[in-house]
Amino acid sequence: MKKLRMMSILLAAIMIFESGVLSVSATTLSDNSVIDTEGMAISEEKSVSDSSFADAQNALTDILLKKPIYALIYNSDYYDLYEKPGRQGNITGSAPSGTQVFIKDVAQSQDGDIYYLVECGIAGKTVTGYVQNGNLASEDVDFCSWKEEYLTPLIGARLQTEASNIESIYANFPSGYHEKLVALAAAHPNWTFVAHNTGVDWYEAVTQERVGNRSLVYKTVIDSWKSKDPGDYDYSTGTYIPKSGPNWFRASQEAVDFCMNPINYLDETHIFAFEQLTYNANAHNADGVNAIIRNSWMYNTALEDGSSGYYCDVFVLVGFLTGVSPYHLASRVLQEQGTRGDAALISGYGGVYNYFNVQASGATSAEILANGTAYAQSQGWTSRYASIYGGAARLGENYITKGQDTLYLQKFDVDNSYYGMYTHQYMQNIQAPTTESASVYRAYSNAGALNNNFVFKIPVYNNMPGNGDYQSPNTEYPTSEAFIRQVYSVVLEREPDEEGLRYWMNQLRIGETAADIVGEFFNSQEMKNKNLNDKEFLTYAYRAILGREADDAGLQYWLSELQQGATRRWLLSEFVVSTEFTQLCGNYGIVRGNITGLEHADKSAGATKFVTFIYRNVLKRDPDLEGLNYWTGEMIENGMTASRLVEQFAKSPEFASANLSNEEYVERLYETVLGRKSDENGKKYWVSLMNNGYSRHDILREFTHSAEFAAICASYGVSVGEI
Repeated sequence: MKKLRMMSILLAAIMIFESGVLSVSATTLSDNSVIDTEGMAISEEKSVSDSSFADAQNALTDILLKKPIYALIYNSDYYDLYEKPGRQGNITGSAPSGTQVFIKDVAQSQDGDIYYLVECGIAGKTVTGYVQNGNLASEDVDFCSWKEEYLTPLIGARLQTEASNIESIYANFPSGYHEKLVALAAAHPNWTFVAHNTGVDWYEAVTQERVGNRSLVYKTVIDSWKSKDPGDYDYSTGTYIPKSGPNWFRASQEAVDFCMNPINYLDETHIFAFEQLTYNANAHNADGVNAIIRNSWMYNTALEDGSSGYYCDVFVLVGFLTGVSPYHLASRVLQEQGTRGDAALISGYGGVYNYFNVQASGATSAEILANGTAYAQSQGWTSRYASIYGGAARLGENYITKGQDTLYLQKFDVDNSYYGMYTHQYMQNIQAPTTESASVYRAYSNAGALNNNFVFKIPVYNNMPGNGDYQSPNTEYPTSEAFIRQVYSVVLEREPDEEGLRYWMNQLRIGETAADIVGEFFNSQEMKNKNLNDKEFLTYAYRAILGREADDAGLQYWLSELQQGATRRWLLSEFVVSTEFTQLCGNYGIVRGNITGLEHADKSAGATKFVTFIYRNVLKRDPDLEGLNYWTGEMIENGMTASRLVEQFAKSPEFASANLSNEEYVERLYETVLGRKSDENGKKYWVSLMNNGYSRHDILREFTHSAEFAAICASYGVSVGEI
């Protein structure tokens, strides 16, 4: 981690001389010492009276007898826990930043510094030891109030400086996190950001999260987020193979890359994927719960079997009893059961209820129901309240109090406290942290609690690509001359010249990834001069990226994608996130990465193919590159629906210039909206309506309401919408 700047000391000195006040408060770095630029602690000689400290210790004991207090290791890559306060005795364990600890007692070192006796899990082993006050962050309301009431008077006479929240961000996070976190800190000075040092290589983590069916996506996501690895996609039928019921498919490398990247959550809404999920009496209330469940069957409704009161009150009560955030509980039930309340596992099937879908997994809907019901029966969840309370208690005991204390960590298990990594995940849906964090944000916003003292535990990884790189700017990245020679040989079909070899080796050294280099070789003028057709281009891509010849089924599938309008750069971006290329980069010992600098048309094959389909059928030509990028961007960035896109094309001057008769217009609609030639009776019907006063716009709207158009939209993965 970076050393604290001299700014803290200068600020303290200025405030001391100007105000005569010896205590300078900010967020937290050390509650009892000045930190110099070499990281040395300088303590004031004055000690604290034994009686004053005894009062503080007794007050904390009273709180601990009523409830557990959890905190996070903070402001240190790794913190060594000692047997005795003041870093005395043996080291009992070395806890990475972000480790969740359970506070058991408070003590003073011989020189009067404040230390806490804590218990935590490190690599599956439970350890106890002492941690200095400035190295713990907690949002527990009672603990924070205790510190204000008892610790501030104790150490108020001691010269102290604390790093500001923004300085802590610069000191503890990789540079790619800085801009977004600093903006959040400026908007919310009471928020604290703790770097969770996973100690894990980024690509290792992403690879592990794709083992088996650990990471799934729902059927409605864009195609590039669905895996086409062997066993995940049937090339002969062009369909994805379900993994959990009929609607869940294995996530692609691209999808996991995106949903797992912490930087993608660093906005005011999705930062709550990293919020501590413990109960907070000052922040959680029934109004906030209602903000989460407003559009569901639970809103303003009592539990249907009469086992307790209104859902909003039940979640608050259960949160209080189990120590789990009621906002988390409400959003989790909504995530698991949907908005209608008609899911089988909360219908009373088998005489039980399973609101949190605990152990409800399987390849088919019947298997999911059977497993979820069997678990609920084993727990005696014979009422709705029993299911909500029992599921919440299990969630708290097995996850929230065992290091997996954020929405992110319940999906992406990169915490090594108690259960190891990757296998102890609560859910398979990779988008759950995104959707649930948005629900929790709305609840806090509705409750007027966004400026509470939140603590966010944000993972950092080794070797993250791009702005998330955890290595220092001077770090040299791994290189491989053999890889560069292979790309030259396969893509350009020649040996590298000395200057070229030296250039590309340096590009790897300074952080360019293998995927970027492959993309640049395929985009080179030397490659373009080959004037390859789609089949020839595919052959090169298979050899360069997958390291093999194309199989017939795969070749036909990708060729079809290109012929329907998918871009070659999209195809390369799909190939480089494959298991085969990931393994190839691992063999060369280099960073895989992703194709960067994609245009809108390169990002979503479904939207791009649909726009191409409309160009070919409405305007009777292939799209120009500028138009393709514009309209694809309108769909994937701005939410334009398929119906609205067709309407815009039908209104265009280019389409109007065709001067189509009513018969020709109807035929064009059949081809565009229904994807087929007209039938005689149908065409006569629509032309008759137009001859009797129906406008062309009215007829177009009717066509977009058809089941055939809905089926076409579904095949491209785009939304039908309304005109």
